[in-house]
Amino acid sequence: MTSEVPSKGLEWTNLILGACLACSAFMFAALPLAAWNAGIVGTLIVCCSAVALYRYGDWAEWSNLTLGCWTVVAPFLLGFGSMWTHVVIGICVATIAAMQLAASRRSQAPSITRPGGSR
Repeated sequence: MTSEVPSKGLEWTNLILGACLACSAFMFAALPLAAWNAGIVGTLIVCCSAVALYRYGDWAEWSNLTLGCWTVVAPFLLGFGSMWTHVVIGICVATIAAMQLAASRRSQAPSITRPGGSR
């Protein structure tokens, strides 16, 4: 685990996307299940991203990846139809989390040196 965020800009983007999802709960007043889902999942995305900005850990990205995937499939599994807000924000959050995990793995990969000092 590193204490440095691979890309703070991407982490801030996820935080903003989570806030947008949470605020979009008010758009879904006629669909209470969609509103609750947007509010709760959006708030969790904001919290995970805020914690990752404070002290980075892969767990925060895995959480955001899971929450992003849930946001994509929730409209279909919970039966509130194809809500493009959920689908688009979910894809963006999951993609950014996957990019952050890949960058974190690359930065943690041990460098292999061959005898004689060459790589």
